[in-house]
Amino acid sequence: MRFEVEPSPAGGYHVRMVGTQAPLSHHDTAEEAEIRRQAYERGAGERARGDLVDLPDGSEVIVRPVRPEDKPLFAAGWERFGEESRYRRFMGYKTALTPRELESFTELDHVDHEAIGALEPQTGEGLGVARYMRHADRPHAAEAAVSVIDAVQGLGLGGILLTRLTDRAAQNGVRCFTATLLTSNRSMLRLFEKLGEVTVTAVRGFEKEIVVELPLSDSPTLELMLRSAATGHVSRRP
Repeated sequence: MRFEVEPSPAGGYHVRMVGTQAPLSHHDTAEEAEIRRQAYERGAGERARGDLVDLPDGSEVIVRPVRPEDKPLFAAGWERFGEESRYRRFMGYKTALTPRELESFTELDHVDHEAIGALEPQTGEGLGVARYMRHADRPHAAEAAVSVIDAVQGLGLGGILLTRLTDRAAQNGVRCFTATLLTSNRSMLRLFEKLGEVTVTAVRGFEKEIVVELPLSDSPTLELMLRSAATGHVSRRP
């Protein structure tokens, strides 16, 4: 991947990945844009670091938390995300990701907003992501979503990402996920049903809202992890 800094028609400067139309980020000065361009360059060489995980078909992926330097992965992955997949994920037709959306997707606090991504080990290309965003008025609940590029759908990656996300949610005090799905999106509903009890709270036309109770007994709580760390009995997942 190569990146370039260019003036923005609206003022300021964009960082763009060569070969894509939409800019990755917008900055007030050329110096700020250059710093971010260099960060994207460094990130491109470090993307394959994370946990190596086996998929049910025997292939492998790298799984790790999303970072600010991953904006190019989201921009490139968007091109491998089919129109129908985009429609199911965003509940409508969408042609591109804006710099503000890329910022929202990648610049996280990893407590109230967490995202776990999967990468192809050899190329470092993005394959999928699962994220939650805590509800401000219900801190025990968070909205969750999963996206996987078309080429690896049906291989079990969505379930792996959602399970990792559930572990992080439990550590951060989240006890249930909420989600809005198309009523026709049975595959996503099945993923949530594997986590815990699913309750449909509303149906509006072609959309349904659900709540998923997370299984506390199967997920490490923050208190338990701190106790384990204090005694030296912490196990890393592969």
